[in-house]
Amino acid sequence: MSAVNCPRCGKLFVKDATSASICFKCVKEEEDIFHSVRDFVKDNQNATLKDVAEATKVSTKKILQYVRDGRLELSSGMAGDNRCVECDKPITSGRYCERCQLELGFKINEMKPRSGGGKMHHR
Repeated sequence: MSAVNCPRCGKLFVKDATSASICFKCVKEEEDIFHSVRDFVKDNQNATLKDVAEATKVSTKKILQYVRDGRLELSSGMAGDNRCVECDKPITSGRYCERCQLELGFKINEMKPRSGGGKMHHR
């Protein structure tokens, strides 16, 4: 554990390996911001990304980060605002489209060491 200054507000707080990189007060404020965005998107399914940003006073960059982190799914009005980092196809959540996620999963599985599969022989 160590005492550090919150990079967001500058207050001193105790940080350990499991705590957030910002103080508890700022974590709470960030969660409140996220909830306002999530609630607006839920209540305004046809809103554009610009509409959400203007209504909630949250930057489009931060809103798209929520999407890439998998915390927020875009509404139909925001289709096209988030794109797969691999193939550039419009997606509503995360960083990859379904097809690229599957392909990435196959590639990862191919890289895993394979077990011998046979029985061990003892003398």
